[in-house]
Amino acid sequence: MNTQLTKIVSNFGKARTVVDTNDDEPRIVVNEAIGTAAFFYEKLRNTLDYQEEHLFLKNAIKRILKRKSIINLQDKPKRLMHELVWARYFPNDTLPQSTIDDVASFLRKYDFLKNNAKSKNNPREIASIIDGFSACEIEEYLKPPEERELYLGFVRSLFIDKIQIPEDEMDPVTQRIQLDISLEKLLFKTDIEQLRFHLMRNYENHWPEITKEEADKIATNFDEILNGIDYQINLNRNSKIFKYVKRNIPPFTILWQMICENKTGAAKILGSRSSLQEFALRLINTKNKNIYKKVVKALARGIMFVLLTKIVLALIIEVPYEANLLGEINYTALIANIATPPIIMTVAGLFVRVPGPKNTGAILRMTEQIVFDNVLQVRGLNTLKKKKTRGYLLFNAVYSILSLVILALAVWLLIYFKFNFVSIILFFVFVSVVSFLAFRIRSTAKELEVRSTEEGLITGVFSFILLPFVIIGKLLSDKWSEYNFTLYFWDIIVESPFKTFISLFESWLTFVREKREDFE
Repeated sequence: MNTQLTKIVSNFGKARTVVDTNDDEPRIVVNEAIGTAAFFYEKLRNTLDYQEEHLFLKNAIKRILKRKSIINLQDKPKRLMHELVWARYFPNDTLPQSTIDDVASFLRKYDFLKNNAKSKNNPREIASIIDGFSACEIEEYLKPPEERELYLGFVRSLFIDKIQIPEDEMDPVTQRIQLDISLEKLLFKTDIEQLRFHLMRNYENHWPEITKEEADKIATNFDEILNGIDYQINLNRNSKIFKYVKRNIPPFTILWQMICENKTGAAKILGSRSSLQEFALRLINTKNKNIYKKVVKALARGIMFVLLTKIVLALIIEVPYEANLLGEINYTALIANIATPPIIMTVAGLFVRVPGPKNTGAILRMTEQIVFDNVLQVRGLNTLKKKKTRGYLLFNAVYSILSLVILALAVWLLIYFKFNFVSIILFFVFVSVVSFLAFRIRSTAKELEVRSTEEGLITGVFSFILLPFVIIGKLLSDKWSEYNFTLYFWDIIVESPFKTFISLFESWLTFVREKREDFE
């Protein structure tokens, strides 16, 4: 077995976390009944902001910090940690009180950057980016990613020899960065905020303990540093390196899950070819069977997200606009705007296909070669140049024209059914966002695909019709969280007073308990 893999397996689960430190130290304790109310609110809030489950903690940290900054609450570190325990991101009475002081030191660093960053960009956007850095660092402090980083190094070592791109096309440093970005996105589903944080941390090696002088330098050159980081992230989107890694990542995904699920028995499984084959086959089959459950769950969350967001916007914008300015409400348009997105998501889910037995066999062979031969037995990537034949250029032109025809036809149909300007805009926004979400959901079925699966005729036509909306949806989704009025409404108008109330109520219960103890 590979020596790096042996090290990962032997040390897996042994990394010390903040929960394990200072066993005699007082812990953060919250009222369980109040925590239940906050927990159910958090479940609802996560439905509103459609996102991957592994991002819940990081996004919750950022959301709480942002809310407390807007309403200028004091004692942010303590309130942040209490809210995370309320929402059951961490069990009650497990986090040491010292975490509050450590989080406070992180926040001081990022408050300094927010106040001193020299940037020509929108201050609100810069503050959001820095809040993202803060949330990522706090998350990794609370849940250290040591095991993931070890595994990332192992996977990188096998891929690095397969990517032999000439220096005149891409320098070796950029190749390494592009490989790391691809691996993080595909193995651990990191988002843009996590990628930015990791690239910033690579720029400044001892980032957690930077001095004031180093922070001053970063603040002075903030735009230059941020532009360099975003250049690498944008370069990776749909790049040949990303596509190459995506095509060959499934065995590493299976291997990682195998180690995670067998922290104590992984060495035994990986020490025998027959045991490896048996366990990997069982894992692949289980993941394939669970694809439909995962798709259904994602569809349900997506539909809830759309319905809740759309209903709020309909009540705030569409209905008042039609009632006050047009004199009547177009219920056909209103129902169509609410019903069409869930229908699209449901239909997309019906056409999900699981990779077949040939794909399973290919993953098993690759996994065995990785573990026992220490090699990724695939063709290398030797160039980034794209071959664009005349046929490709012709098809691209025809596709662009047909996409415009589809969008124009959609507008004509909406006008025909007497949709007004606002209804048309909302229809395009939600159908586009939902089409992109449906595309992402269907892509989960291809997570273990190393051999391309041919689409049926109906699926191909359906995908072609929605593709223009998917492209628009991708553009909208990139800015959705930043400009989503519905989320702002929930975070400031709903969540802020709700969390303030339960915080005061918890303080009152504590006061009453202490008073009662005085008489006991």
